[in-house]
Amino acid sequence: MSKWSTPQYQEILSYAYELKSAFTYKELCEKIQTKFGEKVDHEVLRKYLKRYQSVAVAQLKLQTAISEDQSNFRATVEAYAATVDEEANAAITGDPDPDFKELMQAAKEKARKERDEKLLKKLIKERAQTELIIDTLRDSIATLPFVDIKQPTPVGTERAEEEALLLFSDAQIGEEITLAETNGIGEYNFAIFQARFDYLTKEVRRIAKRQGVDGKIKKLHFGMLGDNVDGINIYRGQEHHLDLFVTDQVLLGCQEIAKGLIEMLDQFETIEITGIVGNHGRIGRKGENPSHINWDYLMYRFLEIMLGNYKERIIFNIPISNWVIVDIMGNKFLFLHGDTIKGWNGLPYYGIDRADSRLTKMLSAHGKYYKYMCLGHHHNPADIDSPGGEKILNGTMVGGSTFSINTLHTSSRPSQWFFGVNEKGITWRHKILLDE
Repeated sequence: MSKWSTPQYQEILSYAYELKSAFTYKELCEKIQTKFGEKVDHEVLRKYLKRYQSVAVAQLKLQTAISEDQSNFRATVEAYAATVDEEANAAITGDPDPDFKELMQAAKEKARKERDEKLLKKLIKERAQTELIIDTLRDSIATLPFVDIKQPTPVGTERAEEEALLLFSDAQIGEEITLAETNGIGEYNFAIFQARFDYLTKEVRRIAKRQGVDGKIKKLHFGMLGDNVDGINIYRGQEHHLDLFVTDQVLLGCQEIAKGLIEMLDQFETIEITGIVGNHGRIGRKGENPSHINWDYLMYRFLEIMLGNYKERIIFNIPISNWVIVDIMGNKFLFLHGDTIKGWNGLPYYGIDRADSRLTKMLSAHGKYYKYMCLGHHHNPADIDSPGGEKILNGTMVGGSTFSINTLHTSSRPSQWFFGVNEKGITWRHKILLDE
């Protein structure tokens, strides 16, 4: 018998097998001599260690097979013990011995009893935990003072007087957007403007009637924030995206807007129109003329003439500056178009904050203040809180344009803001979606 088969050398092989991944064979030989006092050649160690590894792997496989056999045997016994059907027992065992049958039945009863006892203990433990929680809550509640809940005082239905504010901007009457150009996403033309403005006026009348159910809202502020027309020569190639020449944009647009204003007089006693110019109505090159030399400004003046028969009920406020402060129920609203606030591919939040800060400082130096800043131009509706009020961005009548869809890869739904205002400020708001 080889000395490598002795218990001593088997222990040496086991020791070397555990360390072989961390040391060379020569280093292993040195460690064996240090630990066991046996001098071993590294080539001989390599040979017998390889055999030892093969035996170890074989033993591991054997143990695994035995374990699997034991598991299969256990599963077979449990499945057999769970079978109570007489025919199944007969199929497996043939005609079993009566004594064996009694033993099997007794084993199943014992197993069933143990299972039931285990389940009962679990249920008792869970029930005890639940009862403990209930007792703890009952004791805690008992220490609380009794609260006598009295009948509340009826809430009054009277509401403070309100006025309404409709923001209207970025109609860009005359612009043409086709489904073909926008891959089926956006479409706009004068006919679509007519339908959307008609829907807008009807929604304003319906909402105002519902909001003023216990007292009619007498006054509507119609804040026109510019870009009512699409203009001409505002950007290169614009003439390819128009369905109306600029004079028709103004005249036909005035006709539609005037009709809507007259219809809204059935809900409001007076309508006050404030008109600010936008960049699309610019006449001439940028900076060539004063800001009010603008097709938007001409539209406001034409509207004032067209609605001359209603001058007692429709009031016009048309400044030549590109911003104005309007008083609504004691609250100051700053109206401006917003084209001086630069942004790209989204809302210019930081630019709006900077403009708000600078305007506030400039106006406060002259004893003027505002609570709400309202602007258009950016075609995305939003409201941003500020310490003293809000910054409100109006939507657009257009929705996604050829530029926004194909270049910026963004589009918004056409919408306009409609508010209720009392002496404390804005009381309700509706973003009226115009593509429904």
